Amino acid sequence: MELRVHSRFWILLAITVVWSVVNYPIMGSLWTYSFDDGTYSHAYLVPFIVIYLFHILEQENRVSYRDKLSITWSMLAVAIGFGLVLATWSQISLLYWAASLLALFALVFCIFRFNISTFFPFAFLVFIFPFWGALASPLQSLSVYVVSALMSLTSIPVYVENEFVTIPAGVFEIAEGCSGLRYVIVSAAISSLYVFLYLKTMRSALIFTTVALVGALVTNWLRIVALIVIGHETEMQSSLMTDHNNFGWYIYVPVAIFQFYIGRKLEDRESDILEINEKVIKPHSSLLPLKNVVATAIIGVILSSSVAMSSAQHNSQDTCASQPLPILPEIHNAELVCTDKSNDVASANFYFYGTSFDSKASYYLNDPLPTGFTALNVTKNENWNLLEAKNNKGERFLIAYRYGTDFGHYLSPLSLKKARLLNAFSANTSSNIQWKLTRCKNTCNKMDVERVSL
Repeated sequence: MELRVHSRFWILLAITVVWSVVNYPIMGSLWTYSFDDGTYSHAYLVPFIVIYLFHILEQENRVSYRDKLSITWSMLAVAIGFGLVLATWSQISLLYWAASLLALFALVFCIFRFNISTFFPFAFLVFIFPFWGALASPLQSLSVYVVSALMSLTSIPVYVENEFVTIPAGVFEIAEGCSGLRYVIVSAAISSLYVFLYLKTMRSALIFTTVALVGALVTNWLRIVALIVIGHETEMQSSLMTDHNNFGWYIYVPVAIFQFYIGRKLEDRESDILEINEKVIKPHSSLLPLKNVVATAIIGVILSSSVAMSSAQHNSQDTCASQPLPILPEIHNAELVCTDKSNDVASANFYFYGTSFDSKASYYLNDPLPTGFTALNVTKNENWNLLEAKNNKGERFLIAYRYGTDFGHYLSPLSLKKARLLNAFSANTSSNIQWKLTRCKNTCNKMDVERVSL
């Protein structure tokens, strides 16, 4: 039995919508860490671009249905679905983001024949996934190095230490937000889109992409140098010292115009030298086998992270007796907190059951330091991380903390993530943070360490 489909556009769109709905917990995490993040301010445009690309595929007949169900892609889809469930239960962000995107690819190619034209619109969604944050630190270091070199060419006295640039008028911090990551992401998105729509050869694609990425980096370096010079000339009184986000985009506009100029030249070169005749992929059939629809629907349920989240086991009804403590660390999304104070040691156990993606001990905002405390020294012994700190009154404290699951304790978030991935095989999503604090007399000594390590 076959189902007649008049437009492949609507099937492509329907697959994407269904994938989004059945994986709504992951879509929620994208909203929080992508759409609501200034670095990914372009994210709102990506869905509309993808829809437009679906239209291009339909108009140019670049996409065709499979004549029969692909065993290879179906098996791959099931395997990816199993990986997505494990990634969801392990609550490891990069894993469940990557697995969800791979699941979308698998769903698409269970119905459509694989080709680069069909692959690209879905691959373009990578620009709304927060994978790119891994580049922030190296780009930050590169920006510090280049800005230091450029400022040495000016007459302004400059002292650079780590990410801080000191001039007579004040101090600038080249933080991760100043790494230029937002310009790199936008340039990568624009260049890949331009290559897909207009360029035909690998050589042209490489040239255009290189120009775009170098232009993004240069934009950021010029922005930072210009801000330092403006700060020097205005004694830090310019409004750009507090509101400089839009300033970089003003610099980026002429760079983008130059990129498109290069792109046009590359198009003309391809047309003159290679005389490319555009190849049109004719669809094998305008009929979509109904069994493909049914099989894909079943696979879609298997790939659903919402099913994975609802199936995870936890003990959210646990309770414990607690007494209020005047000092507590900055811990977020804990579903149960048990506190105690005895023998001059305050202790708190924070339990996370994984009822949401951010309900985990390794949540990035969790900090063993209480508000207003400053870290002085960090060490560890066999069982605990040891953190000597002082408060804003100068009083010294020793803090011991560690991470845990139902099956053991760990000193680092990385070790915890590895354990959670293994625990995912048994659908166990629980984790915890154990935290202890004691006051030191003058400096923290061995006795203090023994006291909090019990």
